[in-house]
Amino acid sequence: MIHEEQYKKLKKVLGYHYTDRVLKILKENKVTNRKGKPYGTSMIRNVFNGLNENKKIENAILELFAQTIEKSERQEALKNELLEL
Repeated sequence: MIHEEQYKKLKKVLGYHYTDRVLKILKENKVTNRKGKPYGTSMIRNVFNGLNENKKIENAILELFAQTIEKSERQEALKNELLEL
């Protein structure tokens, strides 16, 4: 389950428009609900906000968090390289 401190860090990095990106990760990993259907955005939001517990969705959120951090670090490195030119 995502706790308040984790939520704050996740929200700071991912912002408000994260559900489509989480859905994409779930789809790439072929993760579905018990009925074999893709999870809905409301379920993703509930897990993100700590209202529901779902390890597969939590893992997808954490994967998106890691991807976002890596992208941000790469952009910062490129920016620093440009400043050195």
